[in-house]
Amino acid sequence: MGVTVCLPLFGPPGRELEEGSDVKGVQLRKLAADLQERLNKAADMLEKLHTTGWSTRVALYDIILTRPGVETKEEAVQRIGELGLSSEELIIIEDIEEEEETGHA
Repeated sequence: MGVTVCLPLFGPPGRELEEGSDVKGVQLRKLAADLQERLNKAADMLEKLHTTGWSTRVALYDIILTRPGVETKEEAVQRIGELGLSSEELIIIEDIEEEEETGHA
């Protein structure tokens, strides 16, 4: 069993702004302010996670987190909570083993 823990940073422009709509400078400035706040919060979380043995790697729109000994969603939620962080800020998905996917034991 394994677990994937992701810290979302931002989405594609079409999701951050309404895709296909007319965009004005004010909307970009609001998005810039929102992104600054979101990324500063993510940076604070990463600093806490790094100090307790979590490793990171960059994905397309988020950061993937791993920590030795954290193999389940329950363990990830517990370890993150011990740091005073909310697991609600993260996407935590238990990986499905190959045998479970195909129905073989």
